[in-house]
Amino acid sequence: MTDLNNWLAHISSQHEQVIDMGLSRMQDMLQRLDLACPASKVITIAGTNGKGTTATAIEALLLAHGVSVGTTLSPHINRFNERIRISGAQASDAKICAAFAAVEAARKDLPLTYFEFSALAALWCFKDAAVDVAILEIGLGGRLDAFNVVDADIAVITSIGLDHQEYLGDTREQIGSEKAGILRAGQQQVVLGADMPQSVFSACAQLSLVPLQVGADLIINADSKQANWQLEMPGYKFVDIPLGNLPIHNLAIACASLHSIITLNEGCVREVARQGMMPGRLHIMDIQGRICVHDVGHNAAGVNFLWHELQTRCLVPAHIVCCMLNGKDHAQVYKTLAGHSNAPWALVSSHGERALSSHQLAQSMSLSSVPCFDTMQQGLDHALSATSPGSVILLFGSFNCVEQSTWLAQ
Repeated sequence: MTDLNNWLAHISSQHEQVIDMGLSRMQDMLQRLDLACPASKVITIAGTNGKGTTATAIEALLLAHGVSVGTTLSPHINRFNERIRISGAQASDAKICAAFAAVEAARKDLPLTYFEFSALAALWCFKDAAVDVAILEIGLGGRLDAFNVVDADIAVITSIGLDHQEYLGDTREQIGSEKAGILRAGQQQVVLGADMPQSVFSACAQLSLVPLQVGADLIINADSKQANWQLEMPGYKFVDIPLGNLPIHNLAIACASLHSIITLNEGCVREVARQGMMPGRLHIMDIQGRICVHDVGHNAAGVNFLWHELQTRCLVPAHIVCCMLNGKDHAQVYKTLAGHSNAPWALVSSHGERALSSHQLAQSMSLSSVPCFDTMQQGLDHALSATSPGSVILLFGSFNCVEQSTWLAQ
């Protein structure tokens, strides 16, 4: 097959389950395809929130320093190609089709899930392109994620919060233990975000790993009035870093994850902070004179993180538009954000496999009189009509929220 859509339909039908936790199939395929070392250096990124942003920041830093890189991101928003990036550009249809064909030829009668097929295709593309560094974003958990069959040189855990409890456990300690499954004895560097549960530190100690952590080894000082921040970490002190679209927590983690393999240039760090962005992740846009902030935060920990970043930038929402999928803790998300802001809300229906209507979301959040809409465009139009130029509008809640936001692609 040479058509990517046909291939995507094919790989979606190879396994009866969408998620089938376990590494045996991936380990088998890794040997068949000789993909155990997809690049000279491998960075694996796990965490409840902030994985994609951190991966994007690491990619941008490497490219700014002249290093070739392959990056995986998930989920995709508009097209599958977003999941596989080669030196900052989405892999072509032809390249992905070639990767799928190689995986198909090697798997024979072995059933693979969509995620396993995709992961193997990404690794094949990276090895084929001979990139210097491969950045692997863990999709779910860590210990049993498809990418965890690759032994990473550098491991990053961005955050630990309550999400996907049906797979990872009901406490932060349990979830931290699952995420810490990406750690290996002898790793070159381990970087941790702020506020890690003890289970993560215990895993580091058992493997004789000494991590760098935000707040302990990575010291961040932000100056909202000057719209900049500074970072101190072993061997470096960067000052006057612009406050841009990349969360400072994630950019700091990105710097620390690379400090053992490249010499960081302060000018490059500033430029990445100034220019770096990822659609739907603290994505700040001007729409009809309003400051619109788009974010896929969909759990309480993500909401608290987002609010901190808004405060750092002196952005106070005048209106909130929310769209969430079924199966999330909607009430806790509302309670968390309402505890920070008394701005009026509007709710929007999500669409797709885990669709939740805006009226169902209102019921789940115990909101009786909030405006409800079917699309994000309708929600945005309502927020625009309810605010004046210069106001801040926050649009958040799920990746489907981003998928519906056609203005992000303009």
